[in-house]
Amino acid sequence: MKVPYSFEDITLSQFMQLHENEINKSIDKIDKDTKRLSILSGESIEFIEELPFSDRQNFLNKTAYVNTPPTNLNVCKRFRSKGKLLIPTTSLQDMKVNQLVDFYALLKAANGEYIKQANVLLAVMFKPFKLIGDTKYSPENHAKISELLLSAKVGDCLGLLFFYLDFWKQCEPRIVHCLTAAQKTIEEAMSEIMNDKEFMDSLNNGDGNITSTNAQKTKE
Repeated sequence: MKVPYSFEDITLSQFMQLHENEINKSIDKIDKDTKRLSILSGESIEFIEELPFSDRQNFLNKTAYVNTPPTNLNVCKRFRSKGKLLIPTTSLQDMKVNQLVDFYALLKAANGEYIKQANVLLAVMFKPFKLIGDTKYSPENHAKISELLLSAKVGDCLGLLFFYLDFWKQCEPRIVHCLTAAQKTIEEAMSEIMNDKEFMDSLNNGDGNITSTNAQKTKE
């Protein structure tokens, strides 16, 4: 049976499963240890239960690192997951508005359970590598990257989540204020459009040649 012998070498999926196992209050320590070895080895619970006691204890000792997760993980400039090269947004200056908005929405939806949603949150920060041209964050790729990150090594990707969570805690009031102001501007613009009767009539009638009254006022 093979198991990773360092925290950095486990996959993000394994890390998330280990977290769920650890906080599960419905099972005792023996069952948690069995589940731990199953997660790390990929073997079934039945297989782990049939291991000789000495072998089981040996594997538990070698995987005891999971009890003390590292708090200082590096952020790789790029890495591969399932053969796909991914690049993280490691600079706040490079973070686009749509990334910020999506991260904020997902963070709220996570309701404090960040590890359960680790791959979903991290997918906002990673982009597929492009040999030519600028690599930009795309909400349409979020689900695909989220799935890819489940197979990524913790040592490659988890440090970025800690970085952005720490950043968010420090800057949340200012960010929320900016996002709220932006949302208000959008709502005001949509309200103005909806109240423009001539423009809305042109949309409903399929007539693209009628200029809205607001547009006319702008020209005047």
